[in-house]
This record gives sequence, C-alpha cells and structure tokens, in this order.
Amino acid sequence: MANPTIAVVAAALCIALAAGWRALLRTSPIDPVNIDLPHPPQRLGVFAHNKRLQNAHKLGSGLIPNPEDLVFDSQGRLYTGCGDGWIKRISFLDNELDVLVENWTYVGGRPLGLAFGSHGELLVCEPSQGLLNVTEGHVETLTNEADGLKFKFADGVDASREGAVYFTDASYKYGVHDFLFDIWEYRPHGRLLKYEASTKRTSVLLKDLYFPNGVALSAKQDFLVFCETSLYRCQKYWLEGPQKGTVESFIDNLPGLPDNIHYDGNGIFWIGVPTSRTLIWRMATRFPSVRHVLGLIATLARGAVTDAITNEPGVLAVNEMGNPIALYSDPNSKSLINTGLTRGDSLYYGSLTLDYIGRVPLTQ
Repeated sequence: MANPTIAVVAAALCIALAAGWRALLRTSPIDPVNIDLPHPPQRLGVFAHNKRLQNAHKLGSGLIPNPEDLVFDSQGRLYTGCGDGWIKRISFLDNELDVLVENWTYVGGRPLGLAFGSHGELLVCEPSQGLLNVTEGHVETLTNEADGLKFKFADGVDASREGAVYFTDASYKYGVHDFLFDIWEYRPHGRLLKYEASTKRTSVLLKDLYFPNGVALSAKQDFLVFCETSLYRCQKYWLEGPQKGTVESFIDNLPGLPDNIHYDGNGIFWIGVPTSRTLIWRMATRFPSVRHVLGLIATLARGAVTDAITNEPGVLAVNEMGNPIALYSDPNSKSLINTGLTRGDSLYYGSLTLDYIGRVPLTQ
C-alpha cells in the first residue's frame, strides 16, 4: 500500500500546486515573458566592488526630497526634480560646502529627466504630463503624445544645440509608480522620440524598446546614447552620417540597471546605476514565476520590495567608445542612485530614495 499512498499524496500535491499556480496567475499584476540574458559580468577591474561613494557630502540634507535627475545651468547652479513636484534650484555658497535650496518652479507630479534647451529654458520630463518647457514660475507642455499614443512615462531628455529635443517614453503601459512592473514583464513598451520646436512636431525614432530611460548626446551630437534599463545595456542611435537612423550597442551586460545618463563635455558619459544585479534580480530575470511573486508582494508593500532588491548602487563612467573607465559605488547602501554628473573635480548624484544630493571628489 505504500506506493499507492505515495502516488496519491504526490498527485494531491501536484493538483494543489497547479491550483495555486493558476490562482497566482489570476491575481498577478504583471504578464511576464521568458528572457534570455547573459550572466552578469565578473566584478573585476573597472567593475570591482569599491567604496568611493561612502562618506559623501550631503548637500541640502532634508530639503531635497527624492532628487531623481540633476543638471547645472551656465551660472553653476544645480537644478533637480523632486518627489514633491517642485523643481528646486541649489546655489552654492562661498565655501562650496553649504548651499541655498529654493523652490524654483512647481510642475506637479513626479518630475524626472532634466536638460537645458538651446535658449536656456529647462526641459523637464514629467511621466504623465509629457515634455515640459519650464521657466521660473511658468510651465508649458510641449508635447504629450506621438502617433496618437499618449505618453505614460516620459522619462529621460537631452537637447541639441540646434534646438531638437530627444527624450524617452519608458512605457505606454505602466506609469511611474509601477515602473518595476514594466521592468519585470520584459516586454518592449518604450519609445525614443524627437521634438522639433520649430514645427512643434513629435516623431518616433524607435519603438519596441525595453524601458528606455536616460538620453545623452555625444560631443559632436552625431549620435546619442540611451539606456535600456530592463536589458542592462545602453544603445547608440546615429543622428548623422552614413549610419543615420540606425542603432548599435554602446555598452552591454552592465553590472547593474542603467538609469539616467549625462555627457560631461570631456569625452565621458556618466550613468546612474540604481542597483547592482543582486541575487533576487538574477532569479527574477531567469524565472517569470519569481517576477509574478514579486509583483504580488509589491502591490502590498512596494517599499519593502524596493529595499529587498536594491544593493550596491553607483555611478558608472564610460568613454565615447563605450568602454567603462570608472565605477563609483557603495556596497553597503540600500538607496537607489538614479543619476550622476560632474562639475569641476566633484561627482554629484541624485536618488529617488534620499533627501539630499550627494557629492564626492573625483580623485577618490
């Protein structure tokens, strides 16, 4: 009787598991697919673990909630979009360690990518409002749709010297508060777009992208680089020359998820890396079932999930050839680092989960 009993118990367990799996699928907030990605790179050389972001100086501590992206104006003042809907302006005092934080202009929502336009206007991506032209005390919507499809996640932006604005719509399916759902689905919901101020026309340069995020033009502005967060890579899109309109790899198989990207004018792109590819991230990439479970947990305790999957954020420096040359990270941090840019001999970074802007010396 032992074998029949075991068989019955095994069958019952299989039925229970199958029923549980069907229930999971019915209640899961996402529809993930299988994805085949390379194993993470070894943490050697440039990618080696380091503590360069530890002991950062905290600019405006407690006054700058969730500064997702950063940009300097021509006078050396720093601007950032915050979780309270304000664009804040940070002016440096005489000693460069103390700052004056001002509520500069209120745009509402959750402002993300920032860039200055050719006429000194601040261009802002607000996920649901779209691409905004912001001057002190005034907000104008430049565009909020393309090809009849409204933006749901206007994200990264950069502007050319001639006035063309390049930006991303990370997802037409999920909004900013559900960004993890889009990443976990591994479906191409994103687009790369161009706005021409002279014609007020918005065109789609690329579609079917995997959570396209930050955008940055090269020194000659003959190409731009955009990050595809879900695929741990950055792509190059040619704007001029015989390859105009084509895409090629810029840097692939990063040690973490790329977010915002800034060009420093000296041959280096700086990429915010909110988290490294932790064990949970690697398991989620390999198994859609893990993503289903994470999605369900996130509907109940989003903050707890974010804390669990975040580890060792950083800022990666990559030259114009797509070669990594430096990584600034903190192996003990559980805070997202979404952006990094340089001025003088300092690296500045912003975060969706901090209430200050970090600064460390580039000489570390």
